[in-house]
Amino acid sequence: MTDITNIPTAEFPLNFERYNHLMDEIRDAARGFERLGVLGWPGGKDLDRRLMEIRADLLGVWETIQETERAMRSGTTPKSDG
Repeated sequence: MTDITNIPTAEFPLNFERYNHLMDEIRDAARGFERLGVLGWPGGKDLDRRLMEIRADLLGVWETIQETERAMRSGTTPKSDG
C-alpha cells in the first residue's frame, strides 16, 4: 500500500504548479470574456462572473487540500480508506 504522505509532488492530483496553472487559465479566460462583453459579445460579463466563481471554488479546494496536508503532517487527521 502506498504511503499517501509520501506521494511525489509531480504525482499528486493537484499540486501547486497545476493549481497555479489552472487559476491563471481560468482568470485569463474570464478577463477575455469580460473584454468581449464590452465589445458586445452577448453574455460576456456573465461568463466572466461564472468563471470567477469557478476560480473561487478552486481556491476553496486548494485551501482544503492545504488544511488536510497540515493536519496529516501533525497527526491530527487519520488517513481515510477512500
